[in-house]
Amino acid sequence: MIASIPLRFLALAVITSASAADKPELKPEVFAPGIISTDLDESGGSFSGDGKSFYFVRRSAYTTAPPIGILCFSVLKDGTWTRPEIAPFSGTYVDGPSCFSPDGKRLYFGSKRPTQSNPNGRDWNIWFVEKAESKWSEPKELSINSPQSDANPTVAADGTLYFASDRDSQPGYMHIYRARLTDDRYEQAEKLGPEVNGDDAEINPYISPDQKFLVFASYRKDALASGGNLYQRSDLYISEQREGGWRQARHLEHGINTAAAEGNPTISGNWFYFSSERSPFQVPVKQQLTTARWQEGHNGIENGVGNIYRIPVAALELSR
Repeated sequence: MIASIPLRFLALAVITSASAADKPELKPEVFAPGIISTDLDESGGSFSGDGKSFYFVRRSAYTTAPPIGILCFSVLKDGTWTRPEIAPFSGTYVDGPSCFSPDGKRLYFGSKRPTQSNPNGRDWNIWFVEKAESKWSEPKELSINSPQSDANPTVAADGTLYFASDRDSQPGYMHIYRARLTDDRYEQAEKLGPEVNGDDAEINPYISPDQKFLVFASYRKDALASGGNLYQRSDLYISEQREGGWRQARHLEHGINTAAAEGNPTISGNWFYFSSERSPFQVPVKQQLTTARWQEGHNGIENGVGNIYRIPVAALELSR
């Protein structure tokens, strides 16, 4: 004989089930498909403070070096993003991801353009342009640059600069550093600890304005698997700062990371944005390909080169 269940518990069960069913699934979506995210290679987005300007990188989809890397921008007008244009200070050298200063008057970015101290160099350095009367100035070098590569700048509300650099490691093997701003001058950069920087390379940091959390891309081996094969590509991780120290970084979930490369995180409003090279062409293919499906996928937006995606900030599971 089955015991009867009090009506109050039945009601609670119905309410709980309904709440779970009504809760939307958190999953990434392509940002501005056909305008910003296209069949070309896009990555590294950054929003102005009002959310109405978006700067990002378009790269040539070939493997010869150096690739073309240009900074493009799009403007939100009447609820629609405009067709991207090349930023007036880009289009000559290899340029990388950018970020706005907290007041919106500066745009920082990485570039391989020649520097005054090394006109023949081709390493990464951090540059910035300043807004004056709705126009950007000529690019200027940032004082924090070292003789090695420095790139991927991101700035907190108090001006503290986080960036990726290989200044203390072998070329191309970057880690994340921080330089505090005091009296309009950057202090000596410090490398973040093992909670963030591991034995593998770390790139593409994004620091929250209050510096309570840091999202970054890493090539660590705990996620380098696809079809049973290991290969080099990055996934996104997050570390939260509590009681003056960084917590051990954790791998982001909710479909943010895939077997493809992910990176270039940023936040605007209630959305978390990132870059991904995901595509349906993963071995083994879920459904046998036909010529028509191959052509459709190859010419589509999610064709294996970079796109910009977004997902609600709740997917970061902050302070979980």
